[in-house]
Amino acid sequence: MPNIFDEPKLLKAWAIKLANACGGQVVEKTIHLKKSNPNRIKELLDEFVKDHNENTLKVAKELYEEE
Repeated sequence: MPNIFDEPKLLKAWAIKLANACGGQVVEKTIHLKKSNPNRIKELLDEFVKDHNENTLKVAKELYEEE
């Protein structure tokens, strides 16, 4: 299975699947083209990593306290 970070289209497909799995508004592909924004990509990925790390630590702490 390829890594979602290998190609932009793989990451986009993954993001659409994730957004739709969350429920609510349905996200669909369109044929509207837009230039990439590397700075915004960096900001969003940094936010994802930060939040993911915080959540991982929170879960680990909860599991530790249950023992």
